[in-house]
Amino acid sequence: MSNSTESKRRALFCCHYARLGDVAEAARCAGYPPETAAADGAAILRQQCYRRMVANYRSVLHDDPTAAVRAGLERLAFGRSNDAIGLLLAEEPPGAAAVQALDLFPVSSVKRDKNGGMEIHFFDRLKALTALYEYGGDADGKAAAHALLTALSGREAVDSDAED
Repeated sequence: MSNSTESKRRALFCCHYARLGDVAEAARCAGYPPETAAADGAAILRQQCYRRMVANYRSVLHDDPTAAVRAGLERLAFGRSNDAIGLLLAEEPPGAAAVQALDLFPVSSVKRDKNGGMEIHFFDRLKALTALYEYGGDADGKAAAHALLTALSGREAVDSDAED
């Protein structure tokens, strides 16, 4: 891989890390292999220039709180659920370290019954897409934040204009 391509991938990692706050997930999103993602991300963050890049990205996100709302909605609407499915299909329950490495952002709850069966509930992608669509046409950050909270809670939005 050329130095230019690797520099772009490291910059992409910084952007994802600033948005997600998870080293391994950010590295996977930037194209690093899942097996080494955490170590690759940590190696990038040891370099001062990339820590500054993350700080710059974060300042942009914090200056515009609606960007964080949009990022959360995008993760719910378009995020992968592979880790949750892997957890569901695992023969043996994974250890605590393995669970911490999983991306369970789209999971709303996990239940295990007394027979060892597992039930995983996901946040509603359609509600997240709807909220994202509404967010795109709404300049008011409070409405976007309410849409995200509604999508995360799994409750129906209360419409103040509903018919009596």
